[in-house]
Amino acid sequence: MSDQTKNTSSNNNQNRLMIVDDETDLLFVYKKALELTGMEIFTFDSPDLAFKEFIENSEKYSLLLTDMRMPSMNGYELINKVKAIRPEIKIILISAYNITQDEINRNLDPTSKIDGLICKPIGLERLREIINECLIMNN
Repeated sequence: MSDQTKNTSSNNNQNRLMIVDDETDLLFVYKKALELTGMEIFTFDSPDLAFKEFIENSEKYSLLLTDMRMPSMNGYELINKVKAIRPEIKIILISAYNITQDEINRNLDPTSKIDGLICKPIGLERLREIINECLIMNN
């Protein structure tokens, strides 16, 4: 399932986010909360569909927010594939499980890095803050 929403006030990818999570209820909540800040949110409940979209439109997105544990492809695999296409894209990994830096290092390609790590559950205001901080880093 792909859900795309456009905000006509933005003509570049500065605030276009791809969010990937197999929990559709969470996708809906994240999308609605982040749209209130003027961001364009593109949600995917399948990492395979998200990656297909990314291949076709990699320059469209400024940030990928991905869940860690999903069927068919985990967050690390998705991050590695996305970074192979666009190394400079901002990445935030979100998970309900405790993730250590050692685990991240073992699973990500040496050239891949993440810009943020979020533990579920997270408040929507804090989610917005983390995304905004990530988007303004190094810009």
